[in-house]
Amino acid sequence: MLSGVLLLLALLCGCAKQAEEPDTEQETAQEAPEEEAEQEPPAPGEENWGTAPDYSVPMITGTPIRYLSVNVGSTEEEVCLTWYSPSAEAGQVYWTTAEDTEFADAYVYSTSAEPSEITSGYYVNKVTVTGLLPETEYQYQVGSEEALSPVYTYTTPAFSDTFRFTAVGDPQLGKPVEELNWQKNNWHKVLNKVKYHFPDTSFLVSLGDQVNDFEDSEEYGALLNQGALYSLSLAPVKGNHDVGGPQYSEHFTLPNQSSLGTCDGDDGDYWFRRGNALFLALNTMDPAKWGEHGEFIKAASEANPDVKWKIVFSHYSPYNAFEAYLENAQNIRPYFLEFTAEYGIDLVLCGHDHAYVRTYFIQEDGSFEEYESPAVNPEGTMYVTLSSSSGSLYHRPGAQAEAAVLLKRDVPEVTDVQVTPDSLKIITYNAETWETTDEFEIRKQET
Repeated sequence: MLSGVLLLLALLCGCAKQAEEPDTEQETAQEAPEEEAEQEPPAPGEENWGTAPDYSVPMITGTPIRYLSVNVGSTEEEVCLTWYSPSAEAGQVYWTTAEDTEFADAYVYSTSAEPSEITSGYYVNKVTVTGLLPETEYQYQVGSEEALSPVYTYTTPAFSDTFRFTAVGDPQLGKPVEELNWQKNNWHKVLNKVKYHFPDTSFLVSLGDQVNDFEDSEEYGALLNQGALYSLSLAPVKGNHDVGGPQYSEHFTLPNQSSLGTCDGDDGDYWFRRGNALFLALNTMDPAKWGEHGEFIKAASEANPDVKWKIVFSHYSPYNAFEAYLENAQNIRPYFLEFTAEYGIDLVLCGHDHAYVRTYFIQEDGSFEEYESPAVNPEGTMYVTLSSSSGSLYHRPGAQAEAAVLLKRDVPEVTDVQVTPDSLKIITYNAETWETTDEFEIRKQET
């Protein structure tokens, strides 16, 4: 009798222990029934935060590894990985196809581990994975013999001149700091929506102010400890709240990074290419170096002479609408007018304003042309400034002559940009209800 009771207690303890083991973002989340997963999404305006299935995976915080960041590579064939390890030994990425579940044929990328300047006892590892194939599901682990991350997946998009990418405005997690957990949860829900609606997105660009306090490790943890980001390439842009030390440079590995436009060391402008589009990410944080961005764009354009579309990312917007930021916008504007005209920039995506602004097409002299959508062979450059993606802060825009659209939305927003050989379509959504808040299309046609 006693042995039977002991056996029953052991089984109950074992079940309880097994239930506690998974370390995921949402431990209480349950998988939706298969029939629900196959249902059509609700109509626009009828969605809610629970519409998108929770993207829940084992968190890296369950291991000694910290701050895994997956970033865009120079082309679709590359992806850049960064992580912190407690080991001074060379870090490694084990990368293989989804079918190789035992990692028997994994390709191993090794890198030297550099001591972190900001996190005592940790070492920063940076690796660029190359030779990726289109529309292929991979799995990977990072770490060393002393500590390994969980296994994560990464699926490449089609390598095509027709693709999409996703853009979000300032996460600025930690503004205010007492609401950090709420903002982290909002950020998590927004990323779920991105994965749900755009499983084929080529990358996610975050237009500056990743965190509110550049040296707050908890805020960086809230930003990066997101399961969706382990399988999605992030293209971060440096914002004013990211300035002050080496944190931004330590957390991200960025392609084709320049020595132009730096403000905290190794954080200059960078570029990458997808299909026939060239993306130019500017670090506009040092006014003394605003004149360097034209030089950077010139070099990147010469390295990619055959692209059809050129898109600039900048935290500071030359055409924002929040009164307190207008002076800064007016000061940086002449630099943008010069290089957008000289190098044929089609679209500039910005952050900082915490309000949504879409301009008319700005000419070299600062005048503007109005076009209805679709704008066929428009002259000038369109500027789109995005609002918050976490709900940390919203501003009310004031009237601006150059603005075609001005919006204050007290809910996070997501912008979908669809690129084809002949068109560029920008659609912005209320992230909760998935209602369209703005839409515009640019077309290039042979004349």
